[in-house]
Amino acid sequence: MRSIVVVLSLLASFIFAEEPISESKPEFVWPIQGLDLPALITSTFGESRKDHFHNGLDISSVLQPVKSMSQGFILYSRYAEDDPFEEERGSGNIVWVAHKSGYVSGYYHLGGTRNETVRTGKQVSAGDTIGISGNTGHSTGGHLHFVLGKDYGKTLLDPLAYLPPVEDTMPPQIANLFIHVGENFTNLNDGDNINVSKAFPLTVSIIDGGIKNSQRRGVKDVKFLFNGEAYKQANFSSLRFEEGKWKTIEGHSFDDLFFKDRYLVGVLNLKAGENVIKVQTKDFSGKESERSFSINITRISGGN
Repeated sequence: MRSIVVVLSLLASFIFAEEPISESKPEFVWPIQGLDLPALITSTFGESRKDHFHNGLDISSVLQPVKSMSQGFILYSRYAEDDPFEEERGSGNIVWVAHKSGYVSGYYHLGGTRNETVRTGKQVSAGDTIGISGNTGHSTGGHLHFVLGKDYGKTLLDPLAYLPPVEDTMPPQIANLFIHVGENFTNLNDGDNINVSKAFPLTVSIIDGGIKNSQRRGVKDVKFLFNGEAYKQANFSSLRFEEGKWKTIEGHSFDDLFFKDRYLVGVLNLKAGENVIKVQTKDFSGKESERSFSINITRISGGN
């Protein structure tokens, strides 16, 4: 991913070398149109992907026209037809578009072959068709994964903050709190009594249903309070590549925020007696949820 960003940064900056980067942003349109988008958004920006952040937005669709999100130039494309003997890459067939003011957009898992616009590298307008959605690359079902970046790709953005709003009726659901001991984990309920000998990772399951319970999407903000004091906060509006890692605006890397595919509260040294962990979260439409877990701890010898 880092090498692609470097290449795109150089290409886009060359294309727009005569234009200074302004603070104004282009008008963006949805790359998939004419479908029930609120029901088809399956994954959001900043979610856990086992060992890395999800860097874009997923829309479930197959063989639907994929539109350029804004005016720009075809920056880069790669299709299986370029080298049919090469092992298929995770992103599958892919097209990148460079926009004004240093923005770029990427479209993954495309089906079919290049259309004329992409093949000739012409300028595109917002809403021009640049491909069709498919199921190429490492994809378990037909969908479009699309990415939005600025500073010529050095910063990745949450597309939901730049696209026209879509319906979202459900607040985030804060489900279970877990304590992890080695490869094992235990669900902690509010009011539970447990014995500990040292600090262990604590994680929490948080999902956003969007418009239906079957949707299991990530959240925009999360904040953890430990015994009444702010412990950790993260916002998933953008990611920037720094010191060899993608990081949130607060400087958190993936490993700071996720553990075993859940949100990482922290490796907490729970004190003897009552410990209260409060979780506050907000989804991409601004709906908020809060939940507290009170855990009673008995310290046993053998730990710090």
